[in-house]
Amino acid sequence: MSAAGQQQHAPAQWTEPPWSGWIETTGDALLILEAARQGLIPRVTRRLVDAERRMITSGSVFVFDEDESHIKRWTDGFFWSPSRILGNFLLYRETEKRGAGHRAARADDADDAALSRPRADGAPGIDRQRERTLMGSLTNSYKFKPDGLMKKTFSVTIGGVAQHLISYYKIADVETGRLRPPSSLPELAALDISPEYLDKTHFRNPPKVEVGADGIPRYRGEADD
Repeated sequence: MSAAGQQQHAPAQWTEPPWSGWIETTGDALLILEAARQGLIPRVTRRLVDAERRMITSGSVFVFDEDESHIKRWTDGFFWSPSRILGNFLLYRETEKRGAGHRAARADDADDAALSRPRADGAPGIDRQRERTLMGSLTNSYKFKPDGLMKKTFSVTIGGVAQHLISYYKIADVETGRLRPPSSLPELAALDISPEYLDKTHFRNPPKVEVGADGIPRYRGEADD
């Protein structure tokens, strides 16, 4: 990310994601959307081509709005489980590629992911609450890819325009601290989230918002903190 005040524009061809890290909370997602709104990180303004999808790895975070990008459905070339709701996010877990006996499908057709026999493959050493934060309920019901990615998405509609955040991570990279949330980085944590992002009607689980003496609402934590 650039220094504050420098506008970041989408490159002609993407070679690295707009931002890299871990989106843990609603506040983290809003910080990234705010940084994109201020031009501190670039938004994706068109669909990624196949060569650009190779940059999608653990830590990759992308932001786009539907009007600017004309993207109605994000595609990334991976196979995913059906989505699961976790707070204000949707979670997906990477699955094994389906065999020739299955109908051909795009990797982003998450709802078509094939069921497999249950297996317990939750990461060892993670308590249940932490496991839920990282994987939601996607722990043992599908044929997940070993050491595969998680995908975590967040959407909000401002002024009739849908804005989306798409993030990818490996559980081990979060647990070891290789991926850090924006709220832990001073240059992002210091951003004032625009009041339009904090309207409680945007959220399934509205975060805690405090209105200061100046009349400006500010994010103060997750709903269940």
